[in-house]
Amino acid sequence: MTKTQKAVYYVLLVLVSALFVFSGVSKLMAVPVAVQSFTIAHLPIWFMYVVGIVEVLGAISLWMRSFVRASAIGLYIVLTGAFVTTWIYVNFATALFPLAVAVALGFILCLGKKRSSAVG
Repeated sequence: MTKTQKAVYYVLLVLVSALFVFSGVSKLMAVPVAVQSFTIAHLPIWFMYVVGIVEVLGAISLWMRSFVRASAIGLYIVLTGAFVTTWIYVNFATALFPLAVAVALGFILCLGKKRSSAVG
């Protein structure tokens, strides 16, 4: 892994992790905007707490090599749901944000594999 790839890997890892921690904590704290978004999408409020827990645990697990794949799968499920519900209940342009985060998560996975293979 080159120095540039390593820098990109860690920048994306920090940004994506911070995004999921912030998003998850806002759901767990029932911030009015989070509650409103679940209400608009006709989703039960208890589901907001489930998504918040998955987001926070997923963000933390991205930093643990043995859990990266499992956390990425969970976060991809959350991002897919966010993309679809945002597209249906808001608009397509706004739905591109979760799609962009999914692409960044993909880069983290690819670069993380290169990092792991270079180490061991």
